[in-house]
Amino acid sequence: MQMKLPIQFPIIQAPMAGGITDAKFVSTISNYGCLGAIAGGNLSIEALQEEIQAVKQLTEKPFMVNLFVLDHHYKTIEQFETVKTHLNEIEKELGIQTTYEYQTYPTTEQYVELCIQEAVPIVSFTFGLPDIQLIQRLKKNGIITIGTANSVEEAIRIEEAGMDFVVCQGYEAGGHRGGFLNQPSIGLFALLPQVKQSVSIPIIAAGGIVDNKTIQAANILGADYFQMGTRFLNTYESIASDIHKNAISQAIETATVETDKITGKTARGIRNDLIDQLKKYDVPNYPVMHQMTKPIRSTSKAQNNSNYMSMWAGQNIRHMKTMHLKDVLNLVTESFK
Repeated sequence: MQMKLPIQFPIIQAPMAGGITDAKFVSTISNYGCLGAIAGGNLSIEALQEEIQAVKQLTEKPFMVNLFVLDHHYKTIEQFETVKTHLNEIEKELGIQTTYEYQTYPTTEQYVELCIQEAVPIVSFTFGLPDIQLIQRLKKNGIITIGTANSVEEAIRIEEAGMDFVVCQGYEAGGHRGGFLNQPSIGLFALLPQVKQSVSIPIIAAGGIVDNKTIQAANILGADYFQMGTRFLNTYESIASDIHKNAISQAIETATVETDKITGKTARGIRNDLIDQLKKYDVPNYPVMHQMTKPIRSTSKAQNNSNYMSMWAGQNIRHMKTMHLKDVLNLVTESFK
């Protein structure tokens, strides 16, 4: 018997970092009977603990915390200096001045210990596999574990590491690619059946899932659960900026591109000046580049200037209008009632 997630409906909110969701948003999804998710990868231990406790105040239902597994292998100082010169020009245009200082992140072990301490029901990992000892420690404490794969090989590695579920993330997905071995350009519907034939753990489909039709198609191809990001982002209740939501509502299927220039890791978003201007640079790896561009992106967002924001979104966005969160939940759970 395959393990099942302790939720009423097989719908999962993709963890979205960078001011997209808050505790109220996450808990609303969990209270409905789906799985809300806290994006913990960019948060300090203190901020993540505060967010977990805020969600627990609003729901007694299961929720998920997503963590990043970082290799901390960065590129050379020359790359840092070269791209910094161009970022300074953008900052002048926005009227800001930044001193770049690298912020250290907690270790994966520190994040895991917090999740155990707070009795988080479900923990997922992006950008890598944690040490097997950490996976075993989570499971011994009754915590369900989920890994993220962009290829069959990664899915196999996730199962071999002892994780309970695998997110099968296709090329269509908005935001960061969650894999860790390579960056293959494989669409979800090509990847799903191959992963299904290669692993025995339950599969969570991600990438282009926006409605009942895409859910049903993914289910036929082997998915057990269905993770949505962009569709949840483009709701009135998400705390994403209106300019981000409007860009999605007005976009067509060719509006998004993949880039590793904004954060140092490959991510899909709506093309803008920031992506185009950084295209020619060999940039530092994540999280250095993420920290270098963060002041520009934050200021651009505050100024309602879409030119230098990171507007992550998936490919399946034509005709996607802003909706109320409850209406989206009603829509995507209809066939499971």
